[in-house]
Amino acid sequence: MKKFALFLAILMTFSALLGCEGILPEPTAPETEPQLVEKELLFDKNFAEGIKVSNLNSHQVGYTWWKYGTAGSDEPFWSLGQYCDLSVTRPNYDATKNDLSLGNELFDIPAYGITGTDGEYFTLTNASGSKYISVDPKTGTYNLNVDTSKEYVNQETGAPVIRQNGEDWVHMIIQQTPGVVYLDQVESFIMELDFTITENIEYDNAIGASQFQWIFSVHDKASVLGDYMWFNVTLFDNRYEIFPGTQLYDGGKADSTGKFIYAPTGQELFPESGGKVTVGETYHVKLDLKAYMKAAFELAKQKGALAQSEWENMAVNGFNIGWEVSNLAKVGVKVENMSLRVVEYEK
Repeated sequence: MKKFALFLAILMTFSALLGCEGILPEPTAPETEPQLVEKELLFDKNFAEGIKVSNLNSHQVGYTWWKYGTAGSDEPFWSLGQYCDLSVTRPNYDATKNDLSLGNELFDIPAYGITGTDGEYFTLTNASGSKYISVDPKTGTYNLNVDTSKEYVNQETGAPVIRQNGEDWVHMIIQQTPGVVYLDQVESFIMELDFTITENIEYDNAIGASQFQWIFSVHDKASVLGDYMWFNVTLFDNRYEIFPGTQLYDGGKADSTGKFIYAPTGQELFPESGGKVTVGETYHVKLDLKAYMKAAFELAKQKGALAQSEWENMAVNGFNIGWEVSNLAKVGVKVENMSLRVVEYEK
């Protein structure tokens, strides 16, 4: 009987404890795992705020603002580099005929660029017709056309005069600085776009080439010298049916950087076509650049570049995409759905 009473007392005590709030500890919630998130890096993907247009001189770059459509008062995130000033090397050459710059009479700045529209596109060209850009700010689609047969000429006779070694060549490159990306700190660094080579007429390939590329500068952020390398995604090069890749140092003219350049092969970029790019065909390219850039960094060190650099200090903080045309040719490209993203753990 005593045992039964003792058992009953223990049971009642335990029941009372269960009924008292705060006596038993609350169960702890399991710790949440950090989640991977994807982040778009490009600002103003549709070019709604206009484009800053450079002058011709790549040594002393200045910009004027091409406002169109809905362009507001904010300074554009995008710029257009149209570098090539042949008046430096060719006597009596009037380079202003090739200039897209937009001036303002209020500040006595001459305007050389000729603006217009083509359907949904806003257009900009120059007096010689050697350069043309059109932008649709509703979709972000743009066209870049270059005709060096109208720029590499004897202006008195109109006869083509091919470039000489060391002379400037035509650039038509869209640029932006979307922010610093430390490659060692992200899971993926993704470029994506659709592009169509709309025209490729080759007049003279004795010197130079026509290249459409997306080029990234990859900097050592710990370097007191500001050391860096170039990583090129070569989407078209008229010299090759299948682009063989690049592993060399920048050179060829006075303002070349001398930095190491790496570019993947055509087979890596376009496996479905075997590496070939055909005029008039639209290609979709989506590439995680992190692993490629790591391989490029290691090769650069093997070749004597970035000797003091470490991978954890390497970061991308700028790019350009467009044409460099150093041969005598007429080329065009249409670009759609351009994106640059990182995949990283949520902060």
